[in-house]
Amino acid sequence: MMLSDACSLPRFGIKGRAAAGWLAAQGTVLPQHANTWLLLSDGTRALRLGRGEFLLEGAAVPGLEAAWQDGQRDIYRVPRYDGAFVLSGENVHAVLQEICALDTRPEAMADTVQMTMVAGISATMICEAGNNAPMYRLWCDGTYADYLREVLTEIVVEQRGALV
Repeated sequence: MMLSDACSLPRFGIKGRAAAGWLAAQGTVLPQHANTWLLLSDGTRALRLGRGEFLLEGAAVPGLEAAWQDGQRDIYRVPRYDGAFVLSGENVHAVLQEICALDTRPEAMADTVQMTMVAGISATMICEAGNNAPMYRLWCDGTYADYLREVLTEIVVEQRGALV
């Protein structure tokens, strides 16, 4: 099992009736349904958090930030200061069962964005297919990042895992 801190990855949040159109005009491929996500060809994760709310994380973000102009009609930037973590490895599902009531089996989470409680705090979670085991990405309010990092670190060390 491994825990990686992904807090430093660039993120871009946007919402509003025209958000999907603006992102599409920037060449961003988007999930079609609320609470789903896509892994784009450049490695960016595009999450559709609602009908008109999106979180993008990865390589596409600098280009989106450069294209953004304040004052656009029916589109609003959503500042993203999330705590972000990646849990992976063979027994990751068993570990998540200790701290999350959600069914985290990869087949139960396929391509969905889950809003849940992890270690007692609100979090957004997706499950990606890893090489040999699933990989879970979690985002939480940045003010809880240190707490969630401590809880996850404690569990990973207990399981003789690695911190990356």
